[in-house]
Amino acid sequence: MVPVGTKLYIFGGRDEHKQFDDFYSYDTVKKEWKFLTKLDEVGGPEARTFHSMAWDDNHVYVFGGVSKGGANKTPVRFRTIEAYNIAEGKWTQLPDPGEQLARFEKRGGAGFLVVQGKIWVVYGFATSPDPNRKNDYESDHVQFYDPVTQKWTEVETRGEKPSARSVFAHAVVGKYILIFGGETWPDPRAHLGPGTLSDEGYALDTETLVWERFGGGDEPSTRGWSAYTTATVYGKKGLLMHGGKLPTNNRTDELYFYAVNSA
Repeated sequence: MVPVGTKLYIFGGRDEHKQFDDFYSYDTVKKEWKFLTKLDEVGGPEARTFHSMAWDDNHVYVFGGVSKGGANKTPVRFRTIEAYNIAEGKWTQLPDPGEQLARFEKRGGAGFLVVQGKIWVVYGFATSPDPNRKNDYESDHVQFYDPVTQKWTEVETRGEKPSARSVFAHAVVGKYILIFGGETWPDPRAHLGPGTLSDEGYALDTETLVWERFGGGDEPSTRGWSAYTTATVYGKKGLLMHGGKLPTNNRTDELYFYAVNSA
């Protein structure tokens, strides 16, 4: 789910019993839901789970995830970005990154953000583009798409670089991408188990491509799969994070905010 102005947008997903094939908005002023589009229809995106969402003033973006069966009867991961034009009420697919970058992986649970006009894909749980590599894995690849040039770029980051991971909380503040926690090694039971989780926070400067650790205050414990967003709290912008899965495989209901003084 992502916020654009005074509206929230929710796409696909699943609960304990079923997977969903619809796209809705919620008007926080009028306090009402609105059905927008059906998924799995010709010319539009497939329904999916484990996808990531991002936004700018005019669009809702959906990246990656796993199909629920729709047009592809055998579930697969995606590597493309679906863009919903809010004013026009129409979906388009952005250029396939795999056609420009040989190493671009199909992914779920990736970091996905719009930073100063460019759309970034950070890490995630991946299916290799190499047909000889059979096992899925945690990725540490970072790429961005420039809507002006319609070009994808893969970058090499440095500094206090986090290990490969997925399903981490993330936010954008100015030129910085903030991430916290996530899964660094998958569980043999897949998403039914906790896997190996992290209690680390990192910030990526998207101009210098340097990572650095952050922390301080009442730091959250180890977790992944949290709900998260970029937020402003007490006049400061940062990462707002709620709940998540703990190493015990229990869920938590804690709410944390990491504030950035300047960006």
